[in-house]
Amino acid sequence: MKLALIGLILMQVLATCAPDYSRPDAALPPVYRDQPPAAATQASLGDLGWWQLFKDPQLLALLRTAVAQNQDINVAAQRVQEAQAQLTITAANLYPNVNAVFSAQYSQTNGQRSLITPKSTFSPNGLLALSYEFDFFGKYRSATAAARAQSLQATYAQETVMAAVVASTASLYFQILELDNELAIARANLAVRRQSLDLVRARLYGGVGTLQDVRQAEQLVAQAQAAIPQIQRATAQAENALSVLLGGYPAPVPRGLPLRAQVAMPLVPAAGLPSELLERRPDIRASEESLIAANAQIGVARSLLFPQITLQAAAGAGTVQTAYLSLGQGYISILPQLVQQIFNAGAARAAVGQAQAAKEAAVLSYIQSVHQGFSDVSDALVDYDKDREITVASAENEFASLDSARLANLRFEGGVTSYLEVLDSQTRAFSAEVQLSQAELSERLDIVDLYQALGGGWQPETAAVTTPAPVQPPSSSPVPSP
Repeated sequence: MKLALIGLILMQVLATCAPDYSRPDAALPPVYRDQPPAAATQASLGDLGWWQLFKDPQLLALLRTAVAQNQDINVAAQRVQEAQAQLTITAANLYPNVNAVFSAQYSQTNGQRSLITPKSTFSPNGLLALSYEFDFFGKYRSATAAARAQSLQATYAQETVMAAVVASTASLYFQILELDNELAIARANLAVRRQSLDLVRARLYGGVGTLQDVRQAEQLVAQAQAAIPQIQRATAQAENALSVLLGGYPAPVPRGLPLRAQVAMPLVPAAGLPSELLERRPDIRASEESLIAANAQIGVARSLLFPQITLQAAAGAGTVQTAYLSLGQGYISILPQLVQQIFNAGAARAAVGQAQAAKEAAVLSYIQSVHQGFSDVSDALVDYDKDREITVASAENEFASLDSARLANLRFEGGVTSYLEVLDSQTRAFSAEVQLSQAELSERLDIVDLYQALGGGWQPETAAVTTPAPVQPPSSSPVPSP
């Protein structure tokens, strides 16, 4: 009795072949770099659903199309189905395998035969076979745990793709709106420069101007004309890229709100607590599930060091035909079997070492993914902070450049200066207007990057019904009025 109890306890100890899993300590900092400590207590921007962050109805329609039709998301969804099917296949090994076998053999003997040999025989048989491997040492439980982690990893990988598609869709849409702004600026400048060219030509015909002034004015017109097709080309290419991202063919993209009305621009973006990033970013969670799977594979490798105990049983019934009568038969077969590896040149223990090394590599990959996540957030925070400063400076530069162009025109019309000053000032003014438009785009792209870095964008829109919407961050005017 004591020996049986000891054997049972030993078997339970050996059944736990996989080491217990605990999340590696990544030694998280209390706040992100370039994040004010007070901002860590606010609800994170990453908690917002994409339908809550973006307010343009046209952009929301594009995002819904992207989530439903993007090919990368659909491929990732099939990977999830594949991993779930593999989990079912692996978990099936925990249960007995039962098969039913039916046969009906018919044979006929022609020519000479003995008196006791029938001319023909017909022997129907039915068999129910069972095979089962006892999982005393946790081989199949560990394999199922690994398959379950891989299934979750595929799910988080799909969410990572979805977050990237949402961010790319919004970014391309904002870029298209900014190119529309540049096109409007170029066309407005072209109209003004054509009026200026007409004025200079009139002065030449009136004997007041010079041919040099006319040529310089023609330069300005040509520069504005050349800028328009370049912007149109960039717009068409961005529309094509967005159309393919939406799962369709290249086509024009409808517009909604102007660029400045797209998203709220907070003075201090709410990044939230750093510890929340581990639960919100799907790529970090996918990396952890990969680590969990690697940890479980150690249990699979260790279990192969111990005996494999199987049971095979069969029960059947049939008939045997003789020369004079048919006899019914029934039979039962039970075959327990124990297989223990004796010599395999160290392959089994090497497999354990291999699994342990794979786990250590997965630990390092997980910590690296955490570090990369923090780097993404910190980069986005500093980008947003510095791009706001650039936008303010660009607004001041635009105001000064436009006023300088106005004064240069007045000085030229008054005969105080040559048209060269007008040429230079109008060129600078056009560049300043485009620079401000691009700076405003950069701010909004920074918000998108920060949103993705904080783990936002993967949430399904249906969550809006069950999850209360977080408070929208306070907004401020992106550009002070000069």
